[in-house]
Amino acid sequence: MDKGFELPEAHSHYFKGDVEERLNHRHLQIIGFSFPVNGTSYDQHVHRIEGITVIDKGHQHRYSVESGPPIALPMGGHYHTFSGETRSKESHKHYFSGKTSLPIGNYPLNW
Repeated sequence: MDKGFELPEAHSHYFKGDVEERLNHRHLQIIGFSFPVNGTSYDQHVHRIEGITVIDKGHQHRYSVESGPPIALPMGGHYHTFSGETRSKESHKHYFSGKTSLPIGNYPLNW
């Protein structure tokens, strides 16, 4: 590895988001962990946010979006926001949006 360039440490985020009510039902909140990427509070990295909603009215939906870039916090660290629409075999979608926690699980490159 070139000692003149150091890749930022990989990290993930816990995420939580709200799902809109549509057609008299709601799939509760979406929660999970983002896919890990290398990044800092000041670059433009994004994370993949994806999963499956809870079952309601006999069906569930998939979701898969990229977060926005990092939003740096004054005391250090960062978080991301995200939004999108679910996908499914059903004839409707649900809009969702949320934000992530601070970074978790920094993984040094030399482990």
